[in-house]
Amino acid sequence: MRPEHWLFTIPLRLRSLFRWAQTDQELDDELRDHLDRKTQEYIAQGMTQEDAHRRARFDLGGIEQTKEKCRDARRVNWIQDFVQDLQFGLRVLRKSPGFTVVAVLTLALGIGANTAIFSFVDALLIRMLPVQRPEQLFRLIDVSKEGRTIDAFSYPTFELIQENIQTLSGVIAFHPLGMVDFVVNGKGELAQAQAVSGSYFTALGVKPIFGRTITTADQARAASQVVVISYGYWTRGFNRNPSAVGTEIVLNGAPFTIIGVTPPDFFGLEPGQSVDVSIPLTSVAIVQPQFAAAGSPFDVLTAPFRHWLHLMVRLRDGQTEVQALANLGPIYERAMRQAAEGMRGLPFDSPSARSELAQSRLKLESGSRGLAALREQFSKPLAFLMAVVGVLLLIACTNVANLLLARSNSRQSEIAVRLALGAGRARVLRQLLTESVLLAAGGGGFAAVVAFGGCNVVANIMSHSTSAIHLEVHPDVRILAFTASVSLVAVIVFGFIPAWRASRLDLSQAVKEGNRAASGAPGRSRIGEGLVIPQIALSLVLTVGAGLLVRTLENLKNFYPGFREQNVLLFSIRPGMIGYRDAQVPELYERLLEQIKRTPSVSAVTFSAFSPLAGWSGFTDARVEGYTPRQGEYPAISVNFVGPRYFRTMGTAVLLGRDIAEEDRAGTPKVAVINEAMAQHFFGDSNPIGRRFSIPGWKADTSPMEIVGVVENAKFINLRDQVPPAAYIPFFQSPDSFLAASFEVRSSTNPTALAGSIREMIQQADGRLPLFGVKTLNEQIDETLVQERIVALLSSLFGMVALFLACVGLYGVMSSLVVQRTHEIGIRMALGAERFRVLRLVLGRGMAIALIGVVAGMAGAVGVTRFMATLLFGVKPTDVQTILFASLALIGVATFACYIPARRAMRVDPMVALRYE
Repeated sequence: MRPEHWLFTIPLRLRSLFRWAQTDQELDDELRDHLDRKTQEYIAQGMTQEDAHRRARFDLGGIEQTKEKCRDARRVNWIQDFVQDLQFGLRVLRKSPGFTVVAVLTLALGIGANTAIFSFVDALLIRMLPVQRPEQLFRLIDVSKEGRTIDAFSYPTFELIQENIQTLSGVIAFHPLGMVDFVVNGKGELAQAQAVSGSYFTALGVKPIFGRTITTADQARAASQVVVISYGYWTRGFNRNPSAVGTEIVLNGAPFTIIGVTPPDFFGLEPGQSVDVSIPLTSVAIVQPQFAAAGSPFDVLTAPFRHWLHLMVRLRDGQTEVQALANLGPIYERAMRQAAEGMRGLPFDSPSARSELAQSRLKLESGSRGLAALREQFSKPLAFLMAVVGVLLLIACTNVANLLLARSNSRQSEIAVRLALGAGRARVLRQLLTESVLLAAGGGGFAAVVAFGGCNVVANIMSHSTSAIHLEVHPDVRILAFTASVSLVAVIVFGFIPAWRASRLDLSQAVKEGNRAASGAPGRSRIGEGLVIPQIALSLVLTVGAGLLVRTLENLKNFYPGFREQNVLLFSIRPGMIGYRDAQVPELYERLLEQIKRTPSVSAVTFSAFSPLAGWSGFTDARVEGYTPRQGEYPAISVNFVGPRYFRTMGTAVLLGRDIAEEDRAGTPKVAVINEAMAQHFFGDSNPIGRRFSIPGWKADTSPMEIVGVVENAKFINLRDQVPPAAYIPFFQSPDSFLAASFEVRSSTNPTALAGSIREMIQQADGRLPLFGVKTLNEQIDETLVQERIVALLSSLFGMVALFLACVGLYGVMSSLVVQRTHEIGIRMALGAERFRVLRLVLGRGMAIALIGVVAGMAGAVGVTRFMATLLFGVKPTDVQTILFASLALIGVATFACYIPARRAMRVDPMVALRYE
């Protein structure tokens, strides 16, 4: 097409779209002018006016036909037809508000559930980090000789890689510090902190909105103590005041200066965890001196065997993962050899340990989505929920397809008339599909609103769990595109078959016999029943899955964790936050214990560094006298520092020896109580009482402790994990102002009533002491079950929705069946059939459909639920009790759904039915 032709056609097409009435009038005027000119030509040739006009019209081929050809030539008439279809579809749907509301809400449930779960899948598993070119980031993973992987490295390894950076754009090192004491202007609170390398922000391409970020100069040991705060913390703590930069603060008792504020969208490199404070790696020795063990062989900044850093690298432009690994491999092997040599002479040194360390290898994994801990935790639950909502959408689409089939039966005469007047079957099919598109669009619109509201509720629940998970679940292009895609799939699934069957109508029979013959076609009834059976089967599968997850949650809540959780109040204090030293802490704690003990309703009180099931614990290397580690074993135990009468207060059984006593304090021989797991692992069947061990990984303390007791295993991180070897050490023998103290107060009455008096006692002891974590032990256990609770809640909700939709579908099919067979029922009753027999006829037909679906669903549940094994606790995937209960529940609801139309059929008036069409 020539350019000058485009200059004419494009404006014409645009005017045809947006000013079609004016364009049609211009076309009509032009054709009539052409007709008049032709008529005048023939009159000039001697024809009469009438003959000349007839001949001109014959040459033109008809004005209306010519108009259609001209419109077709513009190639925009399909858009006009589509707009007309939309307008007609809206009018049709508006005339049937009941059908429209049910169909839209059904689709909204299916599409909304998919959108909600996909929002979490996107936030946790898909969305990339908010940094520059995240696809260039790769995580470093250590692979042992046996194939075990760990993403922790030593500081000397990081330095060695950083010195050989020729093939990389940058090397990033960081370590989560957990909660730290944050004091500004004398006011203290807790903040989530991390230690980062000087290259952290530069390599990520994260630029501050105020001030500057941490650099390599800040990483030097003699550098000033600086800190970068997050946008969220700047908002909460400083009300977005730019003067926050330069403010002096105190972290864990050490002075720091705020030098910058990160952008709003940057949360760190661990999805779900929002970092408030970032400090240089070398400042770890100041903020966490016990962990850093500065100046000892275990110094985190010099010990090549202390693996504590997460490492990431950024590739250069054009560089591949294979090339980077080829360059990093030899460097890492050298670092591991150095680490093996650095272990010589240490308590846990052995030839096998050095050999395994020297044989470690490196691999790279994509770091574009950050650390993988949260993805690994939620990948299986989210995959399960995505499968559940996919099935729910299928049930919803099948339900709407049944509604459309029933509705098409009532529109047979209309469709037959349109076909008889010349409408093509493709044109009718397009019109019916357009109505389906409108239903899907309405369902998708409502689904987006419901989904984002539900996402905010679930995200709020997750943010208040023990291990708080902060997720930004908000609408973006990906999620809206997903919603649109699901709506389109829904149109194809539920709209095509009813529309195709309606367009394939037998025209002569429909026009001749009317609605009664069309609606009574047995083929259409069989299709409706065939669609209901898989709905029932799938809804039973979802109900069984939800039942298994609910039983899992109940089993976890009723599980004995190794202590009595009833009537225990928890609260925590951190004296180190306000300047207390190690020597001052015991006197404060003893005073608080005495004050709380005198409260009338308090039966026992103690404290610990790590409260039960708080989500974290202390792990460290251990050296047990007389125990030789196996090849490749690095003996490590969980350590908790506890107060007097800890096990009596917690209700944990002492199996051998004694409890921690008040006499176990500084200056007395060091003692410890161990759990069954540690006794079995290190001592087998021999008596561990009197044996000794040390924990050189904690403060580099190699002094031995004598075992004076053995207690039953108690859960302390979560209820699912196996209990590892653990030691309980008297706090008063190793006082530490850095550790928070979680007090456990057992009450003879409701423990929450003690909260007020506890606050008064803390104020009396020291008005500066910050009090936090006031809750019952039962509440803390419930917080550890947030994942199980959310999965059980959502799966139950989706299961009930699926059950409801399946029964609505069954009700619709039976109601349609009663309408189709009204004439037959009238004849039966006129011939003497009893109403009870009519009820049994309809009810039996419906229950036969339901039972077929239930049997299919039971078989499907047995085959599908085995994939849920990792999500369950204390119940088998093929639990017969759960399957039978879900089946009986579905049969009961299906009976009610069938009874309503059966009751209607039973009350049919024979005289009315015989005249029914």
